[in-house]
Amino acid sequence: MNELIKIEIKKTNLPLHLKGVVIANVVLFPLLVGMLLTVPNAQAEALGLINTLIKGIFLIWQSILISQLIIDELKTRTLQHLYTYPLKRSALMSAKVVLISLMMLGFILVTQLIQHSLLSGLSLILPEFSYVMNMESVMVIVLTSIFGVMVGMLPLAVGLWTKSNIAPVITAVLILSVFGATYGEVGTLDLFNNLMVMASIGVIGMFMAVFAIKDLLKKDLIV
Repeated sequence: MNELIKIEIKKTNLPLHLKGVVIANVVLFPLLVGMLLTVPNAQAEALGLINTLIKGIFLIWQSILISQLIIDELKTRTLQHLYTYPLKRSALMSAKVVLISLMMLGFILVTQLIQHSLLSGLSLILPEFSYVMNMESVMVIVLTSIFGVMVGMLPLAVGLWTKSNIAPVITAVLILSVFGATYGEVGTLDLFNNLMVMASIGVIGMFMAVFAIKDLLKKDLIV
């Protein structure tokens, strides 16, 4: 499994993705500061706002990786060619899914750490800027980040069923639209920051992805 993951890392062009994370953080910080200073009551909801924006960005990112590493290879029959080698089909697919999940979780947690650290430092410099974190907030961030990656498996399931490389991205956009529409609305549930909701949908996403993968492995991969 480790060797398969190393092979997949080479195919993902990891340095390019790391540069993307840096760019995302450079763009995200001034955007967050501007929103927190200008939007009414934004500072009171700072943690939720940051969590929502970061998860939205990386949900789309995860769907693109799924399209590139899995769906594109199905369409070009690269996976079918790989399956002729003396390797288990499940191991090949598992390596791809594990790599995507670990990359996304790592990117999300690093981005969370950077943004929260910068905002905490800014609150010490600007008296009009208030920003406070506690251990409970940290736990919510970590757990919802893990569940967020699991939710990102829903686009994988849709992509495998449709064998369309655009389907995962469209699915991610739809999920983001539904989740994002609830943020800041009075009387509605903040889905991206609700542990029970994220855990439930995350488990559904994982089960759907596993079912779709098993269904795919039983077939001849004729596109």
